[in-house]
Formats: sequence, C-alpha cells, structure tokens
Amino acid sequence: MKRKILAAALGVASILVATGGVAGAAPHSPTCSDTLGIVVHGQHIVGDYVTGLGHMNLDWPPSGGVVGQTVSANGGVVIAGGPGPGFHFPNGFAPGASFCNDSNSPGTHL
Repeated sequence: MKRKILAAALGVASILVATGGVAGAAPHSPTCSDTLGIVVHGQHIVGDYVTGLGHMNLDWPPSGGVVGQTVSANGGVVIAGGPGPGFHFPNGFAPGASFCNDSNSPGTHL
C-alpha cells in the first residue's frame, strides 16, 4: 500500500515539475497585437488561409458559425494545409507569429 501511495505521489510530482514552466512560457501580451492588430496568430491563419476573409476583417474569436459558413460557401479552405514555412522564409521573415516578437527564430522580426 505504501509503495502505491509513493508511486502515485512521485507521478503527480513529476507531472507538476514537467508542466511547471508552461505558464511562464506564455507571452505577456498577445502575439502581433501591437504590430499588425492581430489578436492571436490563429486570427491570421483562419482569416487569411482558412476563410479568405482576411485577418483584419475577421472578428476574434469568430462567432456565429462564420468560419464554417464561409468555408462551406468557398467549397473548402482557401489554402489547404496553409502556405507552409516556405511561404515566409524566402522573404526573410521568421516562422509563424515569431516575426512579431523577440523569439530566437531565424529571420526578420518586427
């Protein structure tokens, strides 16, 4: 019985240690919000690559089924699979939303 309790306690402790830094890794402000008016990187992805509405024309978070209705009306997403890293890298931009912040990703940062 003591071994089971000890094993359970060790399991819980290792989970707490392993996930302890996750909250600290979150940014202090939303990515790109000060640079491009994007609330989160997903707004750019959904607005530009999924729906084609454009990230500036998509309220975030989207509501009322606008994403599903738009994708259905388009016959699918605008760019299946997204543009991929090759879309930004040749232009010298860091991958994903990291070009908006102080990340260590290679490429140009705003």
